[in-house]
Amino acid sequence: MVGRVLIGQMNQLNYEELEDLELLAKISEKDRQALAELYDRYGRRVFALAVRMLNDPVGSEEVTQDVFMSVWRRGASYTSKKGKFTTWLFSIAHNRTIDELRKRKRDRSRENTDIDDHLNIQSSDISPADAAVAQSEYLQIRAAMEKLPVEQKHVVDLSYFKGLTQTEIAMKTGQPLGTVKTRMRLALKKLRTALSAEIGAQA
Repeated sequence: MVGRVLIGQMNQLNYEELEDLELLAKISEKDRQALAELYDRYGRRVFALAVRMLNDPVGSEEVTQDVFMSVWRRGASYTSKKGKFTTWLFSIAHNRTIDELRKRKRDRSRENTDIDDHLNIQSSDISPADAAVAQSEYLQIRAAMEKLPVEQKHVVDLSYFKGLTQTEIAMKTGQPLGTVKTRMRLALKKLRTALSAEIGAQA
């Protein structure tokens, strides 16, 4: 499994007892042991998200390392306005994995003329998806997806986990683009409702 990164010398502080935000504060001070502890807590889940989308364990290890290096560099930029810490972390992981999917598409010279309709923060169609990601961790999203109608679950899976654009989904499934867009919007609306309810129950 993925190795720990940036492990510094141990000191007397028990990092395992620190809250996530306390670790993040120490990371902003360039405390490498704090990063190592955070990696131990969430590295496997970040890796699971990446490998589910990339279907490539080696590439997913690299993505996971990149995600935590991003936390190392950007830890001081986190504020509570960005949501829970895990919200922020998994948003970084999702965006980094999507970047890798796009890079691989370019490298394979695959036709991708309508990338803006993919789930990303620049697209009007995607903001609901990022909102869903921003409200829950990976496993919660997967659990909520299981309650969707089969057709809606399929388009979300192809987009969010396979990195396909909505145009590519329409081509792959043989469905009109308008139908794909409608299914996506309905699915994401249900996901946001389900995830919001679960977060409220945990509060």
